[in-house]
Amino acid sequence: MPAMLSMYFGTLMPTGRFLLLINKKVEMANDNLPLSVKNQIINFKEKGLSFNDENLAERFLLNNSYYRLKNYTDFFQNSKAFDRYFLNNIFFEDILDIYHFDSELRSLIFNAIEKIEIALRNQIVYQYSITYGSHWYLDSTYFKVANVHQLFLDDLFRNVESSVESFTVPYKQYPYGKQNPPLSSCWMVPACWVAIETVSFGQLSKILGNLKADNCKQAVTLHFGVHAPQILDNWMHCISIIRNICAHHGQLWDRKIREIKLPKNLPNLFIQNKSVENNKIYASICCIQYLLNEIDPENNFKNRLAELLKSRSIKELDRMGFPATWDSELFWI
Repeated sequence: MPAMLSMYFGTLMPTGRFLLLINKKVEMANDNLPLSVKNQIINFKEKGLSFNDENLAERFLLNNSYYRLKNYTDFFQNSKAFDRYFLNNIFFEDILDIYHFDSELRSLIFNAIEKIEIALRNQIVYQYSITYGSHWYLDSTYFKVANVHQLFLDDLFRNVESSVESFTVPYKQYPYGKQNPPLSSCWMVPACWVAIETVSFGQLSKILGNLKADNCKQAVTLHFGVHAPQILDNWMHCISIIRNICAHHGQLWDRKIREIKLPKNLPNLFIQNKSVENNKIYASICCIQYLLNEIDPENNFKNRLAELLKSRSIKELDRMGFPATWDSELFWI
């Protein structure tokens, strides 16, 4: 019999506060009720999943969300059937294997993205400060959309004010308030190398995307071995999304991601097969490797990737967007 549960509805106010609107009774199906760990295992069994060690499964589910683990079961289930039964001879340990593989993949990619983020941050600061001075970021002249620039400044000043980094302490006494300081008061606000150090990679990619295509933007782009600024904008935005997935321990290995652009021509060695699906992780991994090659030619990302993937099945690699002959491309050798 369906359970009657209270459902709360709310709205997010312009001030950022959440306002509770109503408390309403709704009818919920039994499969939406909380399950004990033992019942979670029973539920898996009823859908055809086998277990080599139920104690192992119980320990895992006590420390890891059943709902979270279900993100990894699709690969092992009948996608065409409404009931989503597991395929024959699938064990709980098979799901754990993919789960742990995804964790290792996230760790590998997250460490690689760290180098890219730091390099991008430095290039923006370096190229623009050398040309336009230490407080160039306050001037909307260098940005495409003034409103987006204003939002960036609002976020940036909040970042500085809330930062626990020691280098921001001298700037916390200035009452930013709702108005940004005038250009004549530039000495009262942090230089770009302080301010931009406080922004997230997501914010950094938005800054890059809003910068006008002038000589400084082109210099940043060329530093990463890319000719077209719009390509670098796209790459950094997509990589920032992947970075957040990794940081929040989300499922990555077979996730559909924002489409990353694979240009036909790049000045340096890149994959020749441009027919890969650019909304799967392989396409993004190619761009990450390309950027790493520009930042640190001695990086060992591709070796660590090959080692991680050598035990994965062709079906799994295909799910990630890897072509059958991906590792025979000169780019990966």
